[in-house]
Amino acid sequence: MAGPRVLLDLLSRRGVDGSRLARATGLDTDRLTDPAGWVEGRVGMDLLHRAADVVGDPLFGARFGCDHQPGRLGLFDYLFLTADSLEAAFDTAIRYFSVAATGGAYRWAEDGDRAVVERVMPGGSRFRHAETYALSWHLAMARHATGSPVRPAHISLVQSAPKRHHALAEMLKADAIDFECPATTITLTRRDLDLPLLGADPMLAAMLRRHADGRRLPAKSWPDRVQAFLADGFTDRRITLDAVARHLTISPRMVQQHLQEAGTSWRAEVEAARDSLAVDLLHNSLLPTRAIAARLGYSDERAFRRAFRRQHACGPDAYRRSTTA
Repeated sequence: MAGPRVLLDLLSRRGVDGSRLARATGLDTDRLTDPAGWVEGRVGMDLLHRAADVVGDPLFGARFGCDHQPGRLGLFDYLFLTADSLEAAFDTAIRYFSVAATGGAYRWAEDGDRAVVERVMPGGSRFRHAETYALSWHLAMARHATGSPVRPAHISLVQSAPKRHHALAEMLKADAIDFECPATTITLTRRDLDLPLLGADPMLAAMLRRHADGRRLPAKSWPDRVQAFLADGFTDRRITLDAVARHLTISPRMVQQHLQEAGTSWRAEVEAARDSLAVDLLHNSLLPTRAIAARLGYSDERAFRRAFRRQHACGPDAYRRSTTA
């Protein structure tokens, strides 16, 4: 529970009774020393919001994040810092957020030479300080980890513009910032995402990930996640690498990397899913092969027949006869 503990320490140095604020949110202060503990998202955000009101700083959340000293969040920070590149660090943050807190989620989408990191915050605009803290934490970590002045191309916030919104934009060092948007996002350039991290350590990163895996619910393997997406069918939707990446809230490049590490590929997973569905339809339906080809997203029936023959050394019609004989 490093986050609330750091916040309460800061309030104490300012002469504020942080324990009273913690009790008002329902936070169990006796568990703050538990290194394996985590905070329910709304409780942590409520504490930050109350602290900002007591201190009287309209930019408290952003300032708290910008002043973040890497390592204060314990395991979560070190997972970020030991990744190979800034993109890999954000991917790690998305995958292991549950070791630090609950509530909300991350999403990731690529747009040409840029990528958009979206942080879904429970509570919407009500927790404006938590929203700006989340953004400033990401940027503080990115700049420390790369040793470069990472400057987001764009930031969007759900909250309304504060009176000192120019000061907020300067604090976040963003080229552009918009308010009253549907989601909280940071847009980063490919140049920044490809930056190597100063503390990159593959062996330590692997050890930390194994430790983090024991502190969250077991997750499906990446091929299993891709297959779960493909199992929903190919009808009425485009089965593309970009589509599965959006569904898994990571970049297409990371999908390919995770599959490669698992000994497979995007193309192999698509063909495996198509073949599994084809076998099921041939065995359990009376659909003609033309309709099956269309349902599986093949360009035409001939493409389906060629793909099926590569897998089974016979055409779909012969396979159907053999299973119904």
